[in-house]
Amino acid sequence: MDQGNRQMFPVDVNCGECGTHISELPFQPSGDRPVYCTECLRARRNSRRPMGGGGGGGGMRRERKMYDVDAQCAECGAQITQLPFMPTGDRPVYCASCNAARRAA
Repeated sequence: MDQGNRQMFPVDVNCGECGTHISELPFQPSGDRPVYCTECLRARRNSRRPMGGGGGGGGMRRERKMYDVDAQCAECGAQITQLPFMPTGDRPVYCASCNAARRAA
């Protein structure tokens, strides 16, 4: 969605971090959680975000640890040599293509 066309809601709240008055938000606050100004929200997100790795989107993602395995996809039988987890044998393992198709279904 183009942020220039994002619907904004008039509000009368203060930032839960610095106390700056906020008069407009891209959502209607429910009142049960603090609302942050743009600067404080950006600082909070950056302080929680692990550094390293790649990935699309706006931020840096931590590089995922991969495990060398010798397994076959339970769906198509393809050979799997790396997974982001160590399989325990009690659940089926799927290749990237079959896993993506299962998530989309």
